[in-house]
Amino acid sequence: MKNILIAVLAVLSLIYPMFQLAAPAPPITNLLPASLLLTDPLFSHHILIAEKSTHKLHLFQRNPQGSIQLLHSYQMASGKIAGDKSAQGDHRTPEGIYQFTSFIPHESLIKMFGKKKGEIYGIGSFVINYPNPVDHRLHKGGSGIWLHSTNDETRIEKGLDSRGCLVVANQDLIDISKYIELKKTPLIVVQDMHYLSRDSWYRNRAQLLNLVNQWIDSWQQEKFSSYINFYHPQKFHDRFRGNYQQFSKYKRTLFQRSGQPTIRIDNISIFQTLNYATITFRQHYSSRSINDSGKKTLYLEKNASYQWKIVSEIWSKLNHEGREDQQLVFHPSMRFFSSEKDTPASPLSQNTK
Repeated sequence: MKNILIAVLAVLSLIYPMFQLAAPAPPITNLLPASLLLTDPLFSHHILIAEKSTHKLHLFQRNPQGSIQLLHSYQMASGKIAGDKSAQGDHRTPEGIYQFTSFIPHESLIKMFGKKKGEIYGIGSFVINYPNPVDHRLHKGGSGIWLHSTNDETRIEKGLDSRGCLVVANQDLIDISKYIELKKTPLIVVQDMHYLSRDSWYRNRAQLLNLVNQWIDSWQQEKFSSYINFYHPQKFHDRFRGNYQQFSKYKRTLFQRSGQPTIRIDNISIFQTLNYATITFRQHYSSRSINDSGKKTLYLEKNASYQWKIVSEIWSKLNHEGREDQQLVFHPSMRFFSSEKDTPASPLSQNTK
């Protein structure tokens, strides 16, 4: 039937121009997600992108060759008020690049909030690190932003229905949880997903990858002027050393000491939103007095000349989960729920957030 209809339209197009068939759309394979510039097997084997405009939570997987594959898209609800979060109680979902810091099971939610309110969060909640360093610098308020399920799944059909959290169905949360590693798996929240041509995508990735390599080179060779030029003079803030001037003074003192450090990085991930980018990697640092390895994330924003500058950097010791070796492959598994149907035994009330 479809072939007959196409043939009829083709004949009509010869007689009546109004029936001319539209040109085919360009193949989607020519476009790549603008947010996902580089992934690695340790910190970004799977990535979640929450697209608020379509109320979809997209699960991407990094393939062994380094390419990105969309595994699944889940229906979700976000803040009942549209827009980026800015203040406590504004009922908006924050937009940016985040990670999951902890998991709260159903039983703990009931203990924390009581049965009536605790059941609103469904079978469990993944806590998001909002506000992140960029949010802090912008003085964004609020906290307690989670990815959780619900006791009333009709809320998800509404799209805009939470107080700021991301909400999915109970079974979907169980499925998503298999791919999450706490303090590793990225969550990128955007209003709309954007795509780039391959040339633009590779150019954006190369720009940020070259930056981090040059930053490491200037640090390792203790070229202070080159090194400090990678930081934003007005926006940079270090949680231990303070603002740009204080950080600069501290680093200059370190560079004046004898002996140069040896610095090596691997497992690099690069993500970008409309307002900023992050570069995450495993850093190996060795000097006369220090020898350690850990996870570092650089937060970058563009200055008035459209040059990327570091506005914050976060270092943390890697937890020992047996996957510190990049050769070990992550395998999705049931780590947060006891079974595929790990739902509360008693019927849940119909309260909404």
